[in-house]
Amino acid sequence: MTMIRLIFEFAARGYHATPWGHHVNEGLVEWPPSPWRILRALISVGYTKMGWQQVPQEMADLVELMAEQEPMYRLPRATAGHSRHYMPVRGLKKGRVETSLVIDAFLEADGPLVVDWPARADERMLQLLRELVPRLSYLGRAESRVKVRLGSNDGPDLKLPEIIVTTERQQADYEPVRLLAPMRAAEYTAWCKDFPGAPKNLLEALQMETGDVQKGGWNMPPGAREVVYWLPCDAMERPQSGRETGMAVKSRREFDTALFVLSTNFRRSVLPLMERAYPTMALFRKALLAMIGDLQVSGACPELTGKDMEGAPLRLEHAHAHYIPLCLSRSQPPRIDHVLVHAPMGFGPIAERALRRIRRTWAKGFEEVAVTLVALGQREFFSSIGGERVMELSSGRVWVSRTPFVPPRHLKRKGKDTLQGQIRAELEARGLPELACEPVVTSPTAGTEFGRQALWFRHFALTRQGGEAPPESGIYHVTIQFKEEVRGPLCLGWGSHYGLGLFVPLTSQPE
Repeated sequence: MTMIRLIFEFAARGYHATPWGHHVNEGLVEWPPSPWRILRALISVGYTKMGWQQVPQEMADLVELMAEQEPMYRLPRATAGHSRHYMPVRGLKKGRVETSLVIDAFLEADGPLVVDWPARADERMLQLLRELVPRLSYLGRAESRVKVRLGSNDGPDLKLPEIIVTTERQQADYEPVRLLAPMRAAEYTAWCKDFPGAPKNLLEALQMETGDVQKGGWNMPPGAREVVYWLPCDAMERPQSGRETGMAVKSRREFDTALFVLSTNFRRSVLPLMERAYPTMALFRKALLAMIGDLQVSGACPELTGKDMEGAPLRLEHAHAHYIPLCLSRSQPPRIDHVLVHAPMGFGPIAERALRRIRRTWAKGFEEVAVTLVALGQREFFSSIGGERVMELSSGRVWVSRTPFVPPRHLKRKGKDTLQGQIRAELEARGLPELACEPVVTSPTAGTEFGRQALWFRHFALTRQGGEAPPESGIYHVTIQFKEEVRGPLCLGWGSHYGLGLFVPLTSQPE
């Protein structure tokens, strides 16, 4: 017979589980997972993944065996956190859809969780576990994706976590944590004599639905007992706010793109015109920076502010945020219905928090525009939305203007400050490949599709509240061809962080 070792790896590093007796909005996480929860999960897998109509005898024997002893846990380093969701409910409150706050508490584990069960299982029980364990896909709430396997007791098949949690208090500063465990079989039989309405055996008790437990008026599930485990005081790491050190900001650059949808209130059915992309994106940035607070002045969020710790503009190949207006609805005239915020340097914790907090922005002619975060992730994740290709994030060798290109410096007839020279300098500053030929500027008088776009560009606003005017008043429709394929977004020239100078790949020749 062999001792049972279960190894849980959290696929998305997140673990979501509410302790028994607590409401989800208390923001607590059951850590480590209780023996009661693990046994119920194994039985559930038998029904859902192995087609059980009833629990086989070896599972009943295994449950009784595992109920005899409390397991020992080896915990990975973990950080607790939570997110808040305002879920819409029926009805209006002061003219707005009423919402209900729901807290999603979770724990982020930095490695596998090992559960050692001092139960000497025979071969038929181990064979059952070999079939059940790989099929267990989540533990706790459904978003707690796990990969589980049976471990070896005597072989060093992984580096074991150093945090050991048992029912014995090892140090004076250890903290108690109460977990549910199944009663021992003999204990349950004796307990049932005083409660004739209880399930007839421990196996049935483990299969009771939570609703039935509440309906029966039980203060805890029948067949369960509370076991006190002792948790080292440093088992849970304190989340870093990002205010503490610059290192915290540099440690997390998992996401570099965020997608927002814009909407107006019920009295207006329209959205800002694309011609006002520049001031609208500037106001969007202003609203986003308001979510950061005073930290922006210390340069703690360079990816959104575009400034370093001394408040000087960043000069790192335009790696800070670009605010890209999108018209995914293909409305005519084009209106800004989505905003893509892309920072090649990635978002740190402070930026990520601001992106999650922004709720509204402003535009000319609107009291306010509602902002909803759709998704946060890597740029590749947004290459198509709703089955539609996002041209601004596509790749290609030939790119054409989506919004006007405005030269960043005064134009000159010769030298490096010609229109072509400024475009080449801009490409070099952004680390982009060389051009295969000279950029082509389309005249507004040309009777082509590009010519009509160049004519439309004359309606674009080039000023914003509190901002400076461009050094050159000219606006241009430009076609550029690279020597090799380039991936979007491609933003060039003056105001390129606010929606101007936006290019898209050429998919077909214009008429």
